[in-house]
Formats: sequence, structure tokens, C-alpha cells
Amino acid sequence: MTTGTVLSVVSLTAAGALAVALVRTRAHLARVEGRTRGLEAHVRDRVDADVAAARAEARDASRAAQRASVAAGVDEPPPRLPFEPVTGRVVRAVAFGAGARRALARAATPVWTRRGMRRSAWSRG
Repeated sequence: MTTGTVLSVVSLTAAGALAVALVRTRAHLARVEGRTRGLEAHVRDRVDADVAAARAEARDASRAAQRASVAAGVDEPPPRLPFEPVTGRVVRAVAFGAGARRALARAATPVWTRRGMRRSAWSRG
């Protein structure tokens, strides 16, 4: 046998072994992915059920506390704004754009580099 023949037999054998390993690895990976998907679905179902139960329990507790406060004569809290989750974000964005950015920048700079802090209280006379 010549060197070329030996090298081609060895390379074909190696390629065949790699092909078998690839097929086995892909099959193993498919099984693991299937188990993972099943586990994720199981956990998601249990968590969703637990979250729904916790929300219902919190809602009931809130109603019971509200009834107890009314029975005790405590004033009711002021009504909430309509669309508060949306309006709260808008108000924060407007406030941040209207001056909070400068205040945060001032707070982030070191004290000795601020202009107003260079002058001492005695020099303002």
C-alpha cells in the first residue's frame, strides 16, 4: 500500500467515525432539548397557577383590609388618577427632562469642581 492509500483509508475511517459521532450527538441533543422543553412547560404551568392564586389572595386581602378600615372609621384614601401606570411614567419623563437631568449631573460631579462650591460662605459677605 502506498502512503496515499493509507492516508485516504485513515481519513475515510475518521470521517465515518465523525459522522457517527455527529449523528449520536444530534440525537442526544434532541432528547435533552425535548426534556428541557417539557420541564419549562411544567414549571411555567406551576408558576402561572401559583401567581394566579397569589394575585387572588392579595386581591381578597386588600378587599378585607379596605372593609376593616371602613368599619373602623378610617377615611378612605383619595381616588387614584385614571391611567396612573401610564401618566406616572409620563410625569416622570417630563420631570426628568425639565431639570432632574441637571440635578443628577451636579450630584455626580465632585464637590471641588462645582462653581458654586468654590466660593466659601465667608466670601459672600
